[in-house]
Amino acid sequence: KQRLQVLVNAYTLFTKNLMEEGVDREKVKRASDKTWAILGQQAGAQLKPLVGENINIEALQQAGAIAETVHGIEVNTKTTENELKTEFISCPWHDALTALDVPKDWRFCASGHVAFAESMYNGLDPKATFILSQNMPAGDQICEASTSI
Repeated sequence: KQRLQVLVNAYTLFTKNLMEEGVDREKVKRASDKTWAILGQQAGAQLKPLVGENINIEALQQAGAIAETVHGIEVNTKTTENELKTEFISCPWHDALTALDVPKDWRFCASGHVAFAESMYNGLDPKATFILSQNMPAGDQICEASTSI
């Protein structure tokens, strides 16, 4: 948990320092999203042997739960036969951005989350979709997503 907090703070401070140095916001966002997409691809490749070849919604939920634990995110989930609904109720990434007073338009945790999740789930099943319908940086109380295949 301590190592995770160090990484969260380092990533957040790096983003804030790029902002303060005047680096173009869109370039930083693209680089952040690209980084998270690569990490998602790597996670998908690592999780594939654990969840197997026949991917269903339970397999995607299991993969998501592992990623959420690694990233220190607390969630509530509900599943149906074809869809996983996830409420992200506590997130150290958003907490660090808030604590360091990073302006809302520089809080890339939501777009990074989408890039990571899409890449991870697509690595498990190319038909998987991930849609973030609510996000804390935009002012919502929680982040909320739906995943389907």
